[in-house]
Amino acid sequence: MTAPKTVEAWHRVESRADLVAYLLLLSAEDEAARAHRGIDGFLWGWVTVLERHLDGTAALGGWRGLACQLYRARTAEPRQDPALAEPPTDEDAVSDAADLRRYVATLAVDFARDRREMHARAARGLWAGDGGSWAHGTPHAWLDSWAAWLAATPWAHELQPVTWRSIAEQLSAAQIYE
Repeated sequence: MTAPKTVEAWHRVESRADLVAYLLLLSAEDEAARAHRGIDGFLWGWVTVLERHLDGTAALGGWRGLACQLYRARTAEPRQDPALAEPPTDEDAVSDAADLRRYVATLAVDFARDRREMHARAARGLWAGDGGSWAHGTPHAWLDSWAAWLAATPWAHELQPVTWRSIAEQLSAAQIYE
């Protein structure tokens, strides 16, 4: 299958390579729109999208299902609920949609904290350049990073089939990959 040419064509994503192309499309759209929602806004939108998977009847749907979630997350109402991030969750603990939802909320809370700390350093006149635990501060750079990691990872075989945990592993890598 040919990789999607527009973000609306998420339904054409059938493989890891297709998702890489799709992430780059989402990145380009975000950069062109000069979106000010931020990474945390995108993640909170994804938390909203994941609500429909909580009853266990909605299938993950492989690479296509992940692309669909990302497509919907870009415009979903970001319902911030920091309590979802308690207790802290890591990617190794993700086994279902509810766990991924908590993990995505944990990432959103962590990103917001990271940006606050960087801004506070800058406000005190301290260097805030390469600081922080997030490699990128904009959605388009983060999506580019995710795509680059996904294209280059030597652990690609561990991402098949797509599982809730493998998505969390991708997000963990995208957070720090440069």
